[in-house]
Amino acid sequence: MGFSTAGAFAVISVSILIAVEILTGNLLPTMFSVRESYDDMRDRMIDYIKTDINITSVTNISDAVNLSITIENTGSISLKLDDLTLLINGTKTTFTHTQMYLYPEEQTNLTVSYQTAGPKRIKIVTNNGISDYYEYAGGG
Repeated sequence: MGFSTAGAFAVISVSILIAVEILTGNLLPTMFSVRESYDDMRDRMIDYIKTDINITSVTNISDAVNLSITIENTGSISLKLDDLTLLINGTKTTFTHTQMYLYPEEQTNLTVSYQTAGPKRIKIVTNNGISDYYEYAGGG
């Protein structure tokens, strides 16, 4: 009778040690990863709420091939201009700019070479999904 009690205790003890190792080895890192993911999601939501952009004007530059698009950062966070996406009539278009960041309450001009005549629907999208549209009926 004494041997079976000692054997049962040993089996239960080893089982508990294995369960603790599994919990600490696999569950704890997963819990920390989930927490970091929630922190990242919270930061993205805060940036989303604080971001706003406005296309204030679109004009032809003298050669009637290039467009100058004036945008204003009406949000409260700085926007990296390289992270913006410019769509003209649904087509992703490259643009040039003279500064690296667009700070809150500031404006900048984006220059676009676009040779199709007729009306244009211009859309600017920030890196976190905030966008603004502008209808441009001019030529060029």
